Amino acid sequence: MRGKLIASRQGYNALTTEPKNLAFSSEFELNKIAKIKGFTADGSVNHGFNYAPKFLAMKEISNSPLKIGWGGIGSVDNQKIYAAIGSHKTNFSWDNPASADDTGAWVIVMADNLSNGSFKKTIKGPIITVGYGDSDYDYKIHSGYDTFKVFHTGRLTVNAPEYDNGSGGGVKVTTATFNHNLGYCPFFGPFVDCQICKEFYYSWNSQYNDDEWTSGKVYHIGQEVDTEDDWNVWYTCKITHTSSSSNRPGTGAEWTTYWELTPEIDFYNTYLDKLEDQKVVYGGYAEYNQSYFLYYVTTTQLVLELVQSQAPDVWLEGDPPYLEYEHQPCPAETVYVDYTIFYNKINEELDLISD
Repeated sequence: MRGKLIASRQGYNALTTEPKNLAFSSEFELNKIAKIKGFTADGSVNHGFNYAPKFLAMKEISNSPLKIGWGGIGSVDNQKIYAAIGSHKTNFSWDNPASADDTGAWVIVMADNLSNGSFKKTIKGPIITVGYGDSDYDYKIHSGYDTFKVFHTGRLTVNAPEYDNGSGGGVKVTTATFNHNLGYCPFFGPFVDCQICKEFYYSWNSQYNDDEWTSGKVYHIGQEVDTEDDWNVWYTCKITHTSSSSNRPGTGAEWTTYWELTPEIDFYNTYLDKLEDQKVVYGGYAEYNQSYFLYYVTTTQLVLELVQSQAPDVWLEGDPPYLEYEHQPCPAETVYVDYTIFYNKINEELDLISD
């Protein structure tokens, strides 16, 4: 039996406790951070591997004050990493929306691979490795690279009461923060887009997901489908599998092993951790009142904001003018997130490939 490194949380026996009570285990692969690169304009640089590496991309929303969040625009191939400067909303009012360009982008490159290839860095001095293989990404642990180091975990909750600013509409922001006071912007999870319009996010399925279940197809965990029996009922995949009549959602003899009914959305009680997947809506959707979730980090705080945008009365021209939409209050709403803050600094370039 191969050896392993494990350490338990205080009060637990590392040799007998469940994995969830371990503070560290080499049984689980640690992401190997190889490079952090900042961009102030669209561009690309060589990453140093001969394969496409795994990567993360973040948005520098502003540099004064410094705000960084997830949802950056990036890509990789076998030679380069690419980044583009995105934008963010600055005015959330229904009748006077505005946006601005981000001030930068940050791309985090891992030694872990997306495509085939091989790489072994030149080692200077002693290192710790767990695993074996022909490439650095084969190791579960490789101390020649950085990895995420947990600083603090907790929960932020925003409870916003009903908001009604009358016929003129308006915007209300309710905020929850945690003071990390690290003096720099640290990495944090979950990896949720820094600005999400709730109504756009939840409209995605109805607009774009026409994935009707078919036999003989590989379905992956989290994938959602409907069936020809009822297009209003959705199922979420629990186990990656190849579909067949025996696991057909709703009717197959083993369907509950592989699928579960997609729960009805509690529209005014949102668990932000479940919104990590990116959903982009290209028009075709209109809603008067809207809610936005803002989630980002500064040099002193982790910030969660709930923006309630109330539409005003909408009058259309005519003789006489007529009221197309009469304002409605934004209902009371809750959004919460279970977060992890890491010691690792976002806004500082790092190169462990060339070192």
